[in-house]
Amino acid sequence: MNINPVFEKEIKRHTRSIKISWIVCACNVLLGSIAITSFFGESAAFGSMRASNYSMPGRCYMMMAYALFAMILVAVPAITGGSISLERESKTLDVLLTTNLNPWKIIIGKLESALSVVFLLAFSTMPALALILAFGGINFWDIFWMIGILLVTGIYIGSLGICCSVVFKRTTIATVMTYVFVLIFLVGTIAAAGMGFHVTKLQATAQDGGMIPSAGKLIYLFLLNPLVSFVGLISQQVGNGHEITTICNQFGNYHKDYIVTHMVWFSIGTQMFLSMIFLGIAGRKINPLRK
Repeated sequence: MNINPVFEKEIKRHTRSIKISWIVCACNVLLGSIAITSFFGESAAFGSMRASNYSMPGRCYMMMAYALFAMILVAVPAITGGSISLERESKTLDVLLTTNLNPWKIIIGKLESALSVVFLLAFSTMPALALILAFGGINFWDIFWMIGILLVTGIYIGSLGICCSVVFKRTTIATVMTYVFVLIFLVGTIAAAGMGFHVTKLQATAQDGGMIPSAGKLIYLFLLNPLVSFVGLISQQVGNGHEITTICNQFGNYHKDYIVTHMVWFSIGTQMFLSMIFLGIAGRKINPLRK
């Protein structure tokens, strides 16, 4: 079996890195604390787990899932934001480019190393997540799909981080810009839709209710937001499955919009498409023969 040499090198570096160990430790401590606080807090309040309180495992699962999602949003940019720029600063990028490795293998190897951290975080927390299985409401396939959407997020954010690491020469700047773009995707898309809705609301007020306020096509910016796809999946597992539509309807009437009602799958497709674009830009930028 042929293993990407860049991926193999990065794996060895990660296994020796105290930073990765601390990230995994912090993630497990956080999820374990949530589980212990939820279960023991509930039983301490009532003396036992009553039938009316069996919604608690679902709430616990949501908190643990969102905590894991947040850890990946923090960890992946830190790993990929300096993946190429560090090679450039240590004068090893030119050496890599003179080997039989083409630029695409270098880029893919860096992405695989970031995904290995996502796998490590996800599967190291399986014992804590498995506590939910004992109480029901969540099954193995729910956890499987949750890990799948985390991998999609890892590819999306990791590709963005690698692209920033190629475009921006310094590691510090590349890492900061990765976090800035992630913040734009998370908050900026919602802010843009909110501004569009507010503008049409002012226009409707000026026209004495002659038009219905709506963010219009700006709502499709939510397709770029990894939090939207994650919230949509979790709501299908422990909610009513209509949370994303309810959120979008705060910016207008989207009850019959096909993309909004299937936002999770459209957002996954959009994010994978953008990931390919980010990787394509990165591969082209470091290719010494691109001219």
